[in-house]
Amino acid sequence: MKSFMKDLLTAIAIVLVLCIGFGIIALAIVYGDKPKDIGENLTNGWYYALATKVVEIDRDADVVTCEDCNGNLWEFYGCEDWEIGDNANLLMNSRGTAKIEDDEICGATYANWVLE
Repeated sequence: MKSFMKDLLTAIAIVLVLCIGFGIIALAIVYGDKPKDIGENLTNGWYYALATKVVEIDRDADVVTCEDCNGNLWEFYGCEDWEIGDNANLLMNSRGTAKIEDDEICGATYANWVLE
């Protein structure tokens, strides 16, 4: 029984990783700055996924504020149905620099759960 559970958890983890990978590529295609440059930027490592948690919502300004695990705050427009405490996966563009402060959000998707 333990072997079955271990195999099941491994399979679930593999499916999750594949889904996240395909989601990142889809977001890069849909929300990229310049669609013709997306392929080059992906191979250069400019795009990356960032797991965050929604910490503030300003419905008047239509701004969602998220916090990553390092305490950095990120904002994007489009409150829609976001709620405080939601997990948000952000597709980020590093713009080819080492500084995280100038990175930009290219897209945001809801993540209903995380592995802990």
